[in-house]
Amino acid sequence: MKKRQGAYREFTNIRILPSGYQVAITRNKKEYSKHFAGHSKESLKAAHRWRDRVLRLLPNKRSQPIPSRILSKLRLKQPVVGVSRYETRRFYSVTYHGKKGRTRVRTFSWRDPKGELAAYAAAIKFRRKKTKFR
Repeated sequence: MKKRQGAYREFTNIRILPSGYQVAITRNKKEYSKHFAGHSKESLKAAHRWRDRVLRLLPNKRSQPIPSRILSKLRLKQPVVGVSRYETRRFYSVTYHGKKGRTRVRTFSWRDPKGELAAYAAAIKFRRKKTKFR
């Protein structure tokens, strides 16, 4: 018997079900989903097309995106998962799981633009350190 693929592959928003593919995207506590019957290449292509079209129409998942100047200086193409920016209060927040499995949060603040770069770099380093042994 052939082993079935896992339910999730990275963060693609596409689930593999026994009946086919399901695309599910959540924004502002509202879920947009669609089912594509079968396991053919055509149904997978259709699922990818629908997902990409819906993602273009919906607002960005991050309400306060990381500025592109910060990402480019750190040579990153995308923001790091688990690190959030709060511009009005001038800090980055890192979400991680503690030793007992509880969700924990640590903040990294800044005062000037150079400090923001250092705060984001420190937040990324801390996040990677905390998720390294999981």
